[in-house]
Amino acid sequence: MLAAATLLLGAGAAWLTTRSTPNFREVLEPVQLAMSVLVPFFGVLAVTGLHGPPAPRPGSEWRLAARLVVAVGLAVGFALAGVLIAAVATGLAGGGWPPASRIAALVAGAVLVQVIAQLVGTGCGLLVRRPGVAMAATIVVPMGVTVLLGAIDSGGGLVRWLTPYGNAQALLGGEPTAALGVVVLLWCVIPNVVGAISRARPHRAAPDRA
Repeated sequence: MLAAATLLLGAGAAWLTTRSTPNFREVLEPVQLAMSVLVPFFGVLAVTGLHGPPAPRPGSEWRLAARLVVAVGLAVGFALAGVLIAAVATGLAGGGWPPASRIAALVAGAVLVQVIAQLVGTGCGLLVRRPGVAMAATIVVPMGVTVLLGAIDSGGGLVRWLTPYGNAQALLGGEPTAALGVVVLLWCVIPNVVGAISRARPHRAAPDRA
């Protein structure tokens, strides 16, 4: 049901966009942004499970790594599905198409957008460990930071450099910047590393209690 809702959200965004601007790039952006709202939920479920985090056991690090790989693969799949939705919507609306090289850059950007969104989800899941709260955090925290930084810097520079949303706009415009590395570090690498370390601590402390 969650997967269907994600795809329907993307299809709805495509339908609304093609009513006014049937251009592939302009259709692709709202499709991917809409889908990226729900994609992190899969990342949360991948690391927490439906009934909370499993008890740490020997080899749990490898199981966690496998779940992260699966989550990233799923994000790539959703990104490509979003590209297909945008392409079909553009074709049906008789919209315009950029050059092939530009399309390749847009597809790569779409994949990066959904992978970042998914890793935000896994990071929240590892840090919070309660699926419902972690899912809410994937929306509230990034958008809250975006609104706050937008209020501080009306030019949008801080939003572009420090938030997934601002970076996604550049990626879906086919114009990635150095901000990509900053966003990946702040929103993907640090939360997942800290969460993984926190998750592993109970298992390491078990011999001392024994």
